[in-house]
Amino acid sequence: MKPTTKCGLTDEMRAARLKFCLDHQDWDLERWKDVIFSDETAVVLGHRRGAVRLWRAPDEGLEKTVIRERWKGYTEFMFWGCFSYDRKGPCHIWKQQTVAQKKKDDLDLAEVNTLLEPIAKAEWELSTGVRRINLRRNPGGKKPQWRWNEANGKLIRKGKGGVDFWRHYKEIMIPKFIPFAKECQKSRPSTLIQEDGAPAHKHHHQATVYALHDVVRLTWPGNSPDLNATEPGWWWMKRRTTARGAPKTRKEMEQAWLKAWNEELSQEQIQRWIERIPIHIQEIIALEGGNEYEEGRKYFKRSFAGLRVKGKLSKHTYLS
Repeated sequence: MKPTTKCGLTDEMRAARLKFCLDHQDWDLERWKDVIFSDETAVVLGHRRGAVRLWRAPDEGLEKTVIRERWKGYTEFMFWGCFSYDRKGPCHIWKQQTVAQKKKDDLDLAEVNTLLEPIAKAEWELSTGVRRINLRRNPGGKKPQWRWNEANGKLIRKGKGGVDFWRHYKEIMIPKFIPFAKECQKSRPSTLIQEDGAPAHKHHHQATVYALHDVVRLTWPGNSPDLNATEPGWWWMKRRTTARGAPKTRKEMEQAWLKAWNEELSQEQIQRWIERIPIHIQEIIALEGGNEYEEGRKYFKRSFAGLRVKGKLSKHTYLS
């Protein structure tokens, strides 16, 4: 048999997972319906995912309609998506930026820093003055000098390409994620958004923006795909888009992913993934933060047979 694949966990990761699950062990399914799950995944061109079965006659093995094609080459793009129990959210494919786009981003960031500097300076002068007064009446030493740097709040891009906090802010947060969260808040005022600890997500600028828009975040423990409902979604998407062979070009792959997300991924399927989260939490608590347990649809059905009614679980299923 193939070995079971699970994420490696350090002692710190296990402790963080256990703490998260203990903090949320009393959440029933109704509470998890308030969460918007989000994540990103790398899509590799030319790779297939999952075993696929089909019907054919014994002499039809080489018919084009039943052949699964394989192509050489390696390239990838990042795909982002989000959803809640009630609705499927927007998605996004990260494109390679042109030189002109990078220059525009840098100009936009410089403009924001120009607006932020006087605010940060006023706060610095107030805190520095109060601190020196508290030290003694006439503090000695060199008088502090204002410097507009990262330590004092200046926004600086450190990466050499790829997706950083600024691209995430401009391409995901403002045009897609926050509007979707505000729409969900109309029917569910307690809506939370879930994000992991990726550098583009945990930058202090993002927290400020979410606070300005009254959007609350739910911080996710690292190396915990079993606690994120989008993770089984990526497996489903990769299997769906390569069922008859991996697309040959990036354009075809992007079209396949957009079609799978927008047209083929059903809300009922999304709901089944979210319904597993409370079950996983109880398993992780029993394992003191570990992940050595069976996941997936078969385990879900076997452990909670008879609790599903018209696609929904009993409200009391997950109460501790």
